[in-house]
Amino acid sequence: MVINLKILFKNKTKYTKETYKQFVEFHSNQYNFQYTLFNIIIIALILFCIILQITYKYYSIAIFTCIIFTCFCLYRYFHPISVVSKELKGKTIAEEKSFTFKFYEKCFKVTDNLVSNTVKYYKLHRAFETKDFFYLYLDKTHAFIINKGNFSIGKPTDFSEFIKKKCFLRYKKVK
Repeated sequence: MVINLKILFKNKTKYTKETYKQFVEFHSNQYNFQYTLFNIIIIALILFCIILQITYKYYSIAIFTCIIFTCFCLYRYFHPISVVSKELKGKTIAEEKSFTFKFYEKCFKVTDNLVSNTVKYYKLHRAFETKDFFYLYLDKTHAFIINKGNFSIGKPTDFSEFIKKKCFLRYKKVK
């Protein structure tokens, strides 16, 4: 399907610890406000439930709600830390895998040494451009990292215009 199409852009990006840390920092800057706001709303609701249960002297339900509150807080704090830790220890980052991205008119192909996947542009959740990278998000947490300095076909400025058209209203340039 993709083999007979013309390659518009080609990029080979190596996923290193430094690259991943830059992505995590970028991701935190982009989504930290939403994450924190969600946490505050849920914590306020749980605390309201606890106060309500104590007011009506339902102490066993209040204790149970306190346990839920503690579990929620621990999960929301430790889960992101464990995800980042697992990714850093995973094969992709630990072995510094390289991914080749070939961009066509209707889709793009991501290839490492063993596996090749095709992604249609409409399936991208968001696309961000920074000074050094393009981040093509598949969902709210998973993204392809594309190094601007590694284009072998095409230029980053042309790719920026191309991906902006493909991800209309989902593209953002971040300074």
